[in-house]
Order: sequence, then C-alpha cells, then structure tokens
Amino acid sequence: MKNIRDIVENEGVSLTPQRLAIIQFLDGNRTHPTVDDIYKDVKSQYPTISKATVYSTLRLLCDVGAVQELSIRKRGEACFDPCTEVHHHFLCRKCDRGFDISVDLYDKSDIIQSIDSYGHRVEDVHSYFYGVCSDCIQNK
Repeated sequence: MKNIRDIVENEGVSLTPQRLAIIQFLDGNRTHPTVDDIYKDVKSQYPTISKATVYSTLRLLCDVGAVQELSIRKRGEACFDPCTEVHHHFLCRKCDRGFDISVDLYDKSDIIQSIDSYGHRVEDVHSYFYGVCSDCIQNK
C-alpha cells in the first residue's frame, strides 16, 4: 500500500499543516473513518480547522487517488479508506465497524461471468457485505 503523503507530493499538492494532519490521521488507518471522525481528531491539534477544510482535503485526496470514498453506511454517511488497492468491505450491523475483505471476486464470480456474457467488460469490483461481526456474535 502506497503512503498517502507520497501520492499527494507526487501530484504536486501543497501540504498545509491541516492537510498534513488529515493525511497523518488517515495513513494506515483501517477503521474507515467518517468526516466527523477525522474532524474531531484533527480539531484537537488544530482548533481553528473547519469541516469545510476536512471535506475539501478529502475530495482532493480522492481526486489524486490517495484515498477512496465508501458509501457502505446505509444512512448516507461517507467514510474514507486509505487502502486504494482492490478489496471489499464488511459492515457489522450491530457495532457499525467496517472491515476490509481481501478476496478476489473478479475471476470467481458468476455475476462477473454473466456480465461478460453480455459483451460488457468489468474493470473493477468493489463489494459491500452486511451482517454481524465475530466479536458481536461472541458477545451476544
């Protein structure tokens, strides 16, 4: 997985202290944080930061391919994933935690084969799975 800062610097993006704080929060973060999660964390370091700055920085990071925006949460709240490699996501309906699922569905999926049979070409697959995580199952 590439370092977010390296990707951003290669794109020639200037790194303000606020942008750098957002990047540092996201880099290697596997919790799929929301804008509010990021804002709360960075605000402790930079009390004058606005949510607009967090939104614009996240949009910039998505545009340069450094993070991906996920719409896994049903209530419409976007979350962000610094892992831009192809992978899938599982969301626990009880604790609302998201997990990365690294399974290659491209070659093994009947759905993909069906789409291919219509003459279409699938280039990317991102799947969202919903259920109950092992921790929640054990803690019934």
